[in-house]
Amino acid sequence: MSGKVWVVAGREYRVSVRSKSFVVAILLMPVFMFGGIGVQLLMEDRVDTDTKQVAVVDRSGKLFETLATAAEQYNAQEVYRSRMDRNTSAGQETSGSAAPRKQVRSKIALQQVAPAKDREAQRLELSDRVRNKELFAIIEIGADILNPEGGADPGIMYYSNSPTYEDIQRWLRRVVSDRVREVRLAQAGIDQKLVERAMTPPSIESLGLVTRGEGGKVESAKQVNQLQTFMVPFGLVMLMWVAVMMATQPLLHGAIEEKMQRISEVLLGSVRPFDLMLGKLIGFVGMALTLIGVYSIGIYFVARHFDALDLVPIAMLGWFVVYLSLAILMFGSLFLAVGACCNDLREAQNLVMPIMLVMVLPLMALGTVLRFPSSQFSTVLSLIPFATPMVMMVRQAVPPGVPIWQPMVGVIGTLLTTLLCVWAAGRIFRVGLLMQGKPPKLTDLAKWAIRG
Repeated sequence: MSGKVWVVAGREYRVSVRSKSFVVAILLMPVFMFGGIGVQLLMEDRVDTDTKQVAVVDRSGKLFETLATAAEQYNAQEVYRSRMDRNTSAGQETSGSAAPRKQVRSKIALQQVAPAKDREAQRLELSDRVRNKELFAIIEIGADILNPEGGADPGIMYYSNSPTYEDIQRWLRRVVSDRVREVRLAQAGIDQKLVERAMTPPSIESLGLVTRGEGGKVESAKQVNQLQTFMVPFGLVMLMWVAVMMATQPLLHGAIEEKMQRISEVLLGSVRPFDLMLGKLIGFVGMALTLIGVYSIGIYFVARHFDALDLVPIAMLGWFVVYLSLAILMFGSLFLAVGACCNDLREAQNLVMPIMLVMVLPLMALGTVLRFPSSQFSTVLSLIPFATPMVMMVRQAVPPGVPIWQPMVGVIGTLLTTLLCVWAAGRIFRVGLLMQGKPPKLTDLAKWAIRG
């Protein structure tokens, strides 16, 4: 490797880490990654608290009083909440005087409406009241709701102009189900408490597998940390995605800018096109690794402060660096090749789209891979070079991991593909850098990659 490659790499690295965008990225990445959680916490209490007026047409004549009593209990116990309630629900003990309670849900106000013989006319009248904002919803209870044999009118109909608001439907389903079950059991002469005890579900504890330790001693299975199982793989992939995008996009913009300003023509007077391209790639790999290093140190100290070091996947750090470096070299070379062939960003968009699609596809399969990391689909996808860095990282981070031969095969395949991409991109880079005028097509890029 020519010494000029390292000169170019050093220059690109210094410029990138000293830029304002690098500092902004360090500050904003946590905002993007954890901002959603913060916004949810901030917006948690900023909800609609208007009382919901609900008309109830009880054709059975036996459930309105039950609903009215349940609504009073709901308004008193579930509509208001304090910080003490949150801590108690999270398993934290609280002491001292009662904390002030704040309304976090809408109250339910029931209006009993006598059943009419003309059901459709009554439904239309009540629907008009919903449209005029006099009512929020309508509950129509069938006459045979308590009949265990069903009957001609056994159901409940809920009418509303707000189908996405489900609080009332959930409350109604819970209250009616409990009351109907109670009545039906009483009619059958069965003790309800006996049924409740019989239907109490057993607790299920999620554990790993029992292993054999040193000296042949059997070691008990460890409890599975659900947070670690999901958040660690997801966090690693998102961190890699952001780092790859931060490295590849400047490569594209820089190549176009240098070509537009004829800087590349001056550079080619003292360095070969391939050395120039390779130096840029290495420089931005260094920038991405620096970014990851800063975040790794920050995550370590935060985890240590909260006594959560067991959640930090230190064993995955080496694999992460390898996958990230290969991904930047592979995709960065393609972005550089496109940038060298285009005269402005508008021309580059059409050529970049297929590359972006290849980068996004692994993210689209992330949910399936997280749920079934050992399936044939996940295994095959993780061995496809363009998807290996992200998908294999997820599979390795989800306990119990994968056989060692799979990441080894994936790294070798990705390395060979990266070398091929860098070689082909170098040939395209050499031709496109000095080309002016008509933007090339994908077929032109393929010809340049083959013929040079």
